[in-house]
Order: sequence, then structure tokens, then C-alpha cells
Amino acid sequence: MKAFLFPGQGTQKVGMGCYLREEYPGLVEPLWQEADEILGYSLTRLCEEGPVEELRHMPVTQPAVFLCSYAALVAARAQGAEPDVVAGHSLGEYSALAAAGVLTWREVLQLVHRRGELMAQVQEQVDGKMAALLGLSIEQVERACAQVRSDTGEVVEVANHNEPLQAVVSGQTAAIDLLVERVTTMTDARATVLRIGGPAHSSLMGSATADFVEYLQRFDFRPPRVPLISGSTAALYASGEEIKRQLGDQLVHRVRWVDVMAELKRLSVSRTWELGPGKVLSGFVQRSLPGVSTYRANDLPSFLAGVTGW
Repeated sequence: MKAFLFPGQGTQKVGMGCYLREEYPGLVEPLWQEADEILGYSLTRLCEEGPVEELRHMPVTQPAVFLCSYAALVAARAQGAEPDVVAGHSLGEYSALAAAGVLTWREVLQLVHRRGELMAQVQEQVDGKMAALLGLSIEQVERACAQVRSDTGEVVEVANHNEPLQAVVSGQTAAIDLLVERVTTMTDARATVLRIGGPAHSSLMGSATADFVEYLQRFDFRPPRVPLISGSTAALYASGEEIKRQLGDQLVHRVRWVDVMAELKRLSVSRTWELGPGKVLSGFVQRSLPGVSTYRANDLPSFLAGVTGW
């Protein structure tokens, strides 16, 4: 079994996707040109040149990460690579929708642009952020969050459970800062504030969720042509309508990536290909699923090795 995995926000950087446009100009370049027309600004230029501050703006970040992922998908398929199952981490689930034929890439581009706009609005209204915690079990993280909520009355919640001893918390800045201070001084855990604006996958995104659910109704979600794993439940989606319902709640629900890894193991996946910028998901696979081969689209030798070995 072979899996295509798609990364989420936080993997963006200036220059991402450029080598794919150089290696596969006839396939990839038209995507960027059309995306610029759809969005009404030059996503191509921002990905090539930055500045990084603008690339981190969510209405730019989310289309940029998606388009890099989709361009890698197009290049991979042109070489004959086809997945047996697909999954995406948070924003990456939208790339997986395109890979599974649930929506066209143009529809997904519009969705992630709107998603980024709505999340940016919350970011302007709420002083919030996210932090990764390494070295604590999910039970320890949940207890620490509960204690900070009790002590401060502020929001701090588990946003992502990525590995058995790695989780991401999301919430109001003061609560996140207090949580990080406590766990790093009272335990051996390490903490890193993430380069993601706003408190994603927390109840603070409630106002964005309501508007996004309304926007989702404009699109016809088709049944996946390739098995597609939900990042919220780690189960295979059964229908397009189920996907639409879950995406409507995704912004306020936890990403259960550790359970997605367990589902890949249950399906006997032996190779994964991370299609998009960065190498975070490949690292999760290497640590959680030893023996599974990993390939990355952000690295040309790895990309070509994956194509050759497919």
C-alpha cells in the first residue's frame, strides 16, 4: 500500500515549489498562472520572492501551500505514481480532497483562500497563538491545559495530537505562555511557538466556522475516488457530504494525526510520499512507522527516487 500525505500551514517558505516549476514547466507553470488569475494577485511572485511576512498572511499562506502540494501531485501522477490512500494534516486535508477527486483544484483553491481570510479575521480579533509540546503524553497535556483554564479562565486546548509524545496546543496568548512556562519548568518537556497566526483548531475559531460552513454549501462534494482518511476522526470518509460536514467543524476540532498514523499501519502502508513543502509528515512516519519508506516532494532526489520506485 502506498500513501500520499499532504502537509499543512507552517511549512511555507520563500522559494517553495520553484524546482517543480523548473523540472516540469509544461505541467506545473500553467497551474500557477491560472491560480494568479483566480486569486487576483501574484501567488507565483510571493512564493518565489516573498517577502516572508506576506507569505505568512493566512489568505496567502493557505493557497500557497495547497498549490505547491497540488503541483507536486500533478508531477507525480505524470510519472505514473498513484496512491492507494491519501491523507492531509489540517490544511493539507484540502490537498487530499483534490487528490481524491472530491473537488477540482480550482474549487479547493477558492476554499482555502476563503478559509485563510476567515482565520485571519479571528487572528485580528483574538490575541492567540499555538505551541508544540514535545515529551508529554496526551493525558499530561490535557491535564496541564485544564489546570491553566481553571487558573486563568482563558482558552487553551489541544489542537493537534501528532505523535504519542508530541502535541500542539492552541488558545489565548497569555494562557499558552503560562502553559509553556509550567511544562518546561516542571517537566523535561520542550516547547516551540509555531509560525502559524491565530489559535487554529480551538473553540476560539467558532466565528470563522459559522461563516465557513455557509461558504462550503456553494460546492458539490463528490465521493472520494481514492480512499481518504479524515484528520479529525482518522477513519475513511464514506461520502462527499460527510467530508463537507467534517470540514465545517475542522477549525474547532483537534487533528488526530497519531490516529491517522495508526490507520496507515492498519492498512499496511509500506511507502509514503509527502507532497508539498517541508518534511514534517515524513518525520512523523519515520518515528511512528519504522520500516515504512518515505519520499518528499520538496527534495528533488527524494522526489525522483519515489517516482522510480513506485
